[in-house]
Amino acid sequence: AQALDLIDVWQAAREHDAAYASARASWEAGQEKTIQGRAPLLPQLNASGDYTRNKAERPAGIGRYRSASAGLQLTQTLFDWSRFAALEQGRQATLIADDQFKNAEQELILRTAQAYFDVLLAEDTLEFTRAAKDAYAKQLEQAKKSFDVGSATITDTYEAQASYDSAVASELAALNDLEVKRNKLALQTGVSANRLDPLKAKVPLELPSPDSADSWVRQAEDGSYALAIRRKQLIVAGKQVDISRSGHLPTVSLVAGYNDRTSTQLASVDTRGGSVGVQVTLPIFSGGLAQSKVREARALEEQARQDLEDARRQVEQATRTAYLGVTSGAAQVTAREQVLASSKSQLDATRLGREVGVRTSVDLLNAERKVYESRRDLAQARYQYLMARLQLAAAVGQLDRKVLEGINQLLQARQSTALASAQPKPNKQ
Repeated sequence: AQALDLIDVWQAAREHDAAYASARASWEAGQEKTIQGRAPLLPQLNASGDYTRNKAERPAGIGRYRSASAGLQLTQTLFDWSRFAALEQGRQATLIADDQFKNAEQELILRTAQAYFDVLLAEDTLEFTRAAKDAYAKQLEQAKKSFDVGSATITDTYEAQASYDSAVASELAALNDLEVKRNKLALQTGVSANRLDPLKAKVPLELPSPDSADSWVRQAEDGSYALAIRRKQLIVAGKQVDISRSGHLPTVSLVAGYNDRTSTQLASVDTRGGSVGVQVTLPIFSGGLAQSKVREARALEEQARQDLEDARRQVEQATRTAYLGVTSGAAQVTAREQVLASSKSQLDATRLGREVGVRTSVDLLNAERKVYESRRDLAQARYQYLMARLQLAAAVGQLDRKVLEGINQLLQARQSTALASAQPKPNKQ
């Protein structure tokens, strides 16, 4: 099977992810809000008609006759403050739907990238665990030979056996974790996650530009979709106050009608007529309903204002966290690279010391364990750094395909076959 990169997986997720499909449907529904808000302000044309068979008592007996009517009525709103406010509510609702969908697109990129890197980290962990197991197997074989010839104690054999058994258990756990991470990505994207392009051996560590957390916070205040949604929701809440206040205001409409009525009660009579007029309705008393709705709308407007402030603080915190994740993440990767280099040097020195008799087999096992742990920690730090870059772009509303392609360029095409998912064969040792 052909290996997939991050862009391939993301495109598959756009077609398969249920949460993203739900967001798309919600966006399509939101596009109708503007139309629904404008519709009551446009002319309203209604047709009506009836047909009745009547039985009436007359002085000379009972008579039967038929009557029918048909009419048209045209109504045009001239002044209705609630409908004007509802028009703006509809516009804002459509804009909110747009922002929510754009935010869903960013969240899809983040979820896809996180799942992708989780699979790569699980593969790396399995690779390091298997390498450690092979090294411990050699140590165990050497310890047994040394014990047989009397150059080592049984303690060295027990230590090597314990390390090997621990590596076998770690390998089983790593296999299980890899299968779980692959299944998670497959459920989200609908494609197999058995062959993903891995990260290059050397990743350039780019720092945020500008190099100030405050600058990124200001960008987030302007570009964050979460804040944009809350601002528009505050506008909607303010318009709801206007709608509630309109319960005290008159409404003015232009009404035009045409009616055609036919009756056969005494004789066949056909009556036709039209009318044009202005209708004014003035609310006088509604049992306190209008005042109550105004108080409710004001309270909800205050709630929306506080929600906006809460969202602003959360966005600031998320932006600063992502900024630090990039800056400290780059430093963390550099530090982990140094730790790995030091661990390798320590392992070489321990091997030499073991050969000359100043280091024990236990020391050698511990040194090898540190090397594999350092490799795992370095891989994890690199993935966390890349995710922090994506999260920082999302915090300011700039996470899109272009940003994802920049991360995708850090991957290399997979040449070898994917890691086997089968259980490891038992070692006869």
